[in-house]
Amino acid sequence: MMKKSLMIVTLFCSMLTLMFASSDDKKKKNNHIRDGKTVYAQSCAVCHSKAFIPEVLKLGNKEDWKELIEEGQQFPTAHGWVGTRKMPRHGGDPKITLDEFINAVAYMGNQAGANWKEYDKLDKSMYKEILKEIQIRLQRNELYDKIGKKY
Repeated sequence: MMKKSLMIVTLFCSMLTLMFASSDDKKKKNNHIRDGKTVYAQSCAVCHSKAFIPEVLKLGNKEDWKELIEEGQQFPTAHGWVGTRKMPRHGGDPKITLDEFINAVAYMGNQAGANWKEYDKLDKSMYKEILKEIQIRLQRNELYDKIGKKY
């Protein structure tokens, strides 16, 4: 009887350990996603700072960001991810994840008056809109490449 009880307690403790370990793994994984301010400082500020390149959107400049804010978070996020005009895809950072890119665009838009959400607070429908717009943009770029025009 005591052996059986000990086995049950051991099994129970093992299950608890596994549950907490997997919970910790998720937390660790999410901690690897940099917040928007950090991504901006490490990857975006080089071009989007106030003094560097004249034709790019400047951090905190409401006039620069006005039209994009009106369009909604999905469009500048998707277009920037794919690359647009002089902006290289992924903002020129090959190691950035889409989730981090979402954070950076949200941070930059919010500095100009938007109310955009970072990845961890983004609702599923907006995330789907971003993915949908990325797909549309990629297809459009592929089409323009075939006919020799740049979008």
